[in-house]
Amino acid sequence: MKKLCCAILLVFLFATLAQAEPLIVASGAGYKKLVTELAGAYEQKSGQKLELVFGNMGQVVAQAKGSGKIGMIVGEKGFLQNSGLPLASFQDLGRGILVLAWPKGKSALTLSALDKPEVKRIAMPDPAKAIYGKAGTEALASAGLTDKVKDKLLIVATVPQVTTYLALGEVDAGLTNLTDVMNLGGQIGGYVKVDPKLYAPVVIGAAILPGAQNPEAVKAFSVFLASPQALEIVRKHGL
Repeated sequence: MKKLCCAILLVFLFATLAQAEPLIVASGAGYKKLVTELAGAYEQKSGQKLELVFGNMGQVVAQAKGSGKIGMIVGEKGFLQNSGLPLASFQDLGRGILVLAWPKGKSALTLSALDKPEVKRIAMPDPAKAIYGKAGTEALASAGLTDKVKDKLLIVATVPQVTTYLALGEVDAGLTNLTDVMNLGGQIGGYVKVDPKLYAPVVIGAAILPGAQNPEAVKAFSVFLASPQALEIVRKHGL
C-alpha cells in the first residue's frame, strides 16, 4: 500500500512539472556518484531534468547563499544546520561511514598503524569544509593519534581528491568515505571501515531550502527520495 501511494503521488506531481524550471540540487563532491544515480533514476521515471552542482560543502553553501537558486542540498545534517542556511526541512537518507584506504602495492592498514614510519603521507579532506575531514580529525583524536600524525597530513578540498591521491600512489593512506571508495576495485589497494565509536554520527540527507524557484519540483523529488527505488540506490552506495 505504501509503494502504491508513493507511486500515485509521484504521478500527480510529475503532471504539474512540464513547464517548470528544473530543480537545482547541490551536493558535496563525495556523494557525486550517489546523487548522479538518484537524479538519473528520477529523470527516467518523471521525465523531469535536474541540474546538479558539486563541490566541497563550503563551496556548496556559499553558492546556495549567493545565488538563491538551489532548492535542495544533499549533505550532512549537522553541517547544514550550522551553515547559516535557512533550512525548511531535512530528509534523512542514511548514515555515512568513514574509511581508511591505502594505494595499490601497500599493505593493509589500521588506524593505529598511521604513526608507523612507513606511513609518510595521509590524505584527508579539509575538516572545515568537508564532513569526512571533520570525522577523520575526530577519529584521529579519539585514537590518540593527532600529535603523532599531524606532520603527515595532506589536507585537500574534497573527498574525491583523497581518492585521486590514493589512485596515483602519491600518499600512503587516506581518510575518506565508504561511498567514494567501495566501487573503485583495482584503482586502490583496499580500505577498512573506521570504528564508528571514534567519530560523531554522520547523518546524510537532503535539506530543502525555503523560497525554491520550483517548489513542486522540490516536493516531487522529495517524494521520489522516499521511494523504495531511491532507498535501494542509497543503500547500494554505502549509506
